[in-house]
Amino acid sequence: MNKMKFNILIWGIAGLTMVGCTDSFLETTSKTDLNSTSFYKNETQALYAVVGCYDGYQRTVSNGSWPTLYQAVETMSDDCLGGGGPDDRSDRLMDRFDRSYMPDQVDLFNGLWSDYYKAIYRCNQLIGSLDGISWTSGDTRKTVEGEARALRGLGYFDLVRMFENVPLLTVASNAVVPQADKDSVYAQIVADLKYAADNMPGEAYADKSSHLGRITKYAAAAMLARVYLFYDGVYNGNAGKEIPGGLTKAQALQYCEEVIKSGQYSLEPSFKNLWPAACTEATTKDEGRKTTYVEASDEIVWVVKFNNDQNWNNTNVNGNRFVVNLGLRNVTAYAPYGNGWGACPITSYANSLYRSGDQRSAATIINTKDIGAYDVQITTDCMDYTGYVNKKYCPLIFSDGTSMPAAETEVDGGNMQTNQDQNWILIRYADVLLMAAELGSSNAMGYFNQVRDRAYGAGVYNVSSVPTRDQIWAERRLEFMGEGVRYWDLLRQGIDAFVEAQLGQATNDGKKGGTAVSVYNNKVKTTIASTYVEANIRTKRGFFQIPNSQITLSGGVYKQNAGWE
Repeated sequence: MNKMKFNILIWGIAGLTMVGCTDSFLETTSKTDLNSTSFYKNETQALYAVVGCYDGYQRTVSNGSWPTLYQAVETMSDDCLGGGGPDDRSDRLMDRFDRSYMPDQVDLFNGLWSDYYKAIYRCNQLIGSLDGISWTSGDTRKTVEGEARALRGLGYFDLVRMFENVPLLTVASNAVVPQADKDSVYAQIVADLKYAADNMPGEAYADKSSHLGRITKYAAAAMLARVYLFYDGVYNGNAGKEIPGGLTKAQALQYCEEVIKSGQYSLEPSFKNLWPAACTEATTKDEGRKTTYVEASDEIVWVVKFNNDQNWNNTNVNGNRFVVNLGLRNVTAYAPYGNGWGACPITSYANSLYRSGDQRSAATIINTKDIGAYDVQITTDCMDYTGYVNKKYCPLIFSDGTSMPAAETEVDGGNMQTNQDQNWILIRYADVLLMAAELGSSNAMGYFNQVRDRAYGAGVYNVSSVPTRDQIWAERRLEFMGEGVRYWDLLRQGIDAFVEAQLGQATNDGKKGGTAVSVYNNKVKTTIASTYVEANIRTKRGFFQIPNSQITLSGGVYKQNAGWE
């Protein structure tokens, strides 16, 4: 077996470095004293190590590798265009699946690949040490192992969704192994998440106010349902078959029902309160932040925590580095909506899907015409500019243009690029309700109507019969727009539906051949529907480019995905 140093790996202390990434559970007393020869010998060290596993996953965002998974899948979904500025050609490359925008860009996802495998290495090292530790209780071991395995399962789920053909390592090793068959990876994902869902105590981390960001058995259960639906859609044509790892449709549904019956979750009454920019007022620094944001909402099932103490010089790698990319480009006068690089403008068609009275619309999208920014921005270098901006993950500024988290940090050198502290929500309770409905719950109509009741008001748009799959998919698009969910949902509808939607994202009806809508490209009003070419989209099947550096470092063991050669 060939062995070498390559970016999939981290070494020694780098694999054990733990940087606190919240103001609570990821604070540690020592960040340098533990290493691979002294670590994982007792329960206290294992508890530190699991914090390092959380930190590893967080670093897939906070390290600053571009693009993050979130930005990539928003850009590549049919809800968003590429955006950015004229030099941000990678945004158009991803959005159009077209390498001609940057023919020399063969390592676009290299940082992302590396960050994920570093995170998995940490999990593998802890999991491999568990049998050598004396535990004070079986529940403590089950909780630690459940967290580490759930994080490893999530890491591999992200990787296999992105790249499909990835190496599978379940021990902390520097071996170069061939890309695994996807079914082997999915079997490992299911095994890891099942362990967490079946073995973690139900009361572990139930108090969100003090444990927000920690994985619970119910978070793992919900993720199992997501894994099932994705695999069944992409590979089984939504036939409801058993997937690798022995996960059946009935089991996936049961996991959802367990989350629902746990009593630990409920819909946030006001949708906007789930995201800072959707419920924060424009204020001065002296007035401070005025918001109705509910960070530890009972709707949150799985969330990645961030904070504002990172700068360019310290080692606190824990800020949300993707948020700033979505901010309003070239302007700082429209508080509380902050400035950034203008990536992922929402399409005109996606914006048109919301019905009058749907509270999700105003909480999801900033219409720059409503705030006065549109006429200013079209005179600047914005690309793919539609005038519709993601409000759920928009950075925040005070009325003088100062970044809110940068102004609020206690660390010297506050900066809007590093101090973004908004959390990344992976799964909400609304998702569990809609997944349970799609999986065939006997309560499907009630679950579906709960989501609609929150959106429109009780009884306004209730269905009176079991919702169809198409109805559920349409509702999911409205509910989760801008959350990094749509791309995966679209892929599981089948390749033809995926291609049709991608070809139609710059048209008036979201379909191939529809009337092209206008955008602004560097001050010029134009149409871009013709830049979406079917061959570029269909051949890639929705999967990412394997980084060329990884192929080279593997000595040619890794092979490139179709369409990216």
